[in-house]
Amino acid sequence: MESIIADIVKIIKSENNVIAREKALMCYFFDLIRELMTAALEEVDAGLVEETKKQGYQIEKKNKRSVVTAFGEISYWRRRYVCPGKKAQYPLDKLMGYDKYKRYSVLAVKDVLQVSAVATYRNTALAVNTLSCFNISHSQVGKLIVQAGKQIKAQQQSEERYDGITQKKKAPVLYLEGDGVVIKGTKKRLEFHRYQVCEDIINLSKTRRKRVQAKEFVSLSRLDALQEIKAYLANAYDLSDTLIISNADGGAGYAKKDFDEIVGYCKQHEHFLDVFHLNKKIKDRLSFMPAMQGKLISAVEFKYDRHLTDVILDTIESNLVDELEYWLSSEFAGGQLDIGDQEELKGAVRASLRKTHEAHLCIHHGAIESLTAGHSYLNDFSRKINQINI
Repeated sequence: MESIIADIVKIIKSENNVIAREKALMCYFFDLIRELMTAALEEVDAGLVEETKKQGYQIEKKNKRSVVTAFGEISYWRRRYVCPGKKAQYPLDKLMGYDKYKRYSVLAVKDVLQVSAVATYRNTALAVNTLSCFNISHSQVGKLIVQAGKQIKAQQQSEERYDGITQKKKAPVLYLEGDGVVIKGTKKRLEFHRYQVCEDIINLSKTRRKRVQAKEFVSLSRLDALQEIKAYLANAYDLSDTLIISNADGGAGYAKKDFDEIVGYCKQHEHFLDVFHLNKKIKDRLSFMPAMQGKLISAVEFKYDRHLTDVILDTIESNLVDELEYWLSSEFAGGQLDIGDQEELKGAVRASLRKTHEAHLCIHHGAIESLTAGHSYLNDFSRKINQINI
């Protein structure tokens, strides 16, 4: 620890430029993290020897591997095990979730995908290269998105994914959420559809929360994602005594009826809009009455008072009716058009909206005279026209 502090002090004193100093410190900390992580991984690998040998495996050799993680690229040595009649394996890679032939860790890929959901591939690469300690090109960003999509699809289409479930779980409450995420930077519009389910949400701190028993279903097809979460709930849970609380933005495919289809039979299902879209809809619908926007938002969102909400809605409706009545009973400026009998006016409006058949004037008799001698096609045509009597 003393040597580390001494190194940090040395860096601070050696740099006069504040930006250069902070960059040097950042590089030192990331190098230190990678060094510690490498040593820790090799120690964990050594601790897996006895357990793996009990399974009938023997150490064949040690191989070196490099993986790009959220805190930079790390290189480490790990043991390769073999067993007659079984596939060779690297227990350390399996424990850490480092897939074979893949360069990036799961968290690194997740971070890249989250940025790519709101930025182009080039801007995603710029953000990652600026804020993290590893570099990636825009083309690599595109490859990661494609690989992630293929992996998700393969996992969701596996016929054996529910074979291990012998007894359905019972949960007092399940939380469902769904939305669409547009991926920018492609030649055509690319949208991922996502549904997620969890059993609870716990607070880790004032700003951090964690989902319990969370599961996500993502697809380029909303119907595929919907079918996957339906299959998961049907195979994993007994919902007969479960309260389902679902949340979405209310867009096409994410209404209550869509979540009703996902849930099926359950004890109770409550669906609501998220706060952002709820407030947006209230402001849109009450754009003609700004004074009532805040009152309705307060009643629905903060006070959660149904009676107060009904009172506010009745007030809005009453004000709206009074204003329609005002225009119907007033004189229009300019033309000084006096609206007298409201019932007569309403009748006129209904009559104007009613579809009526209008008789058209038609040709009662027509004739074409031929100016040519002898029989011709004009003569025949003239005779046929003269026979028309409408």
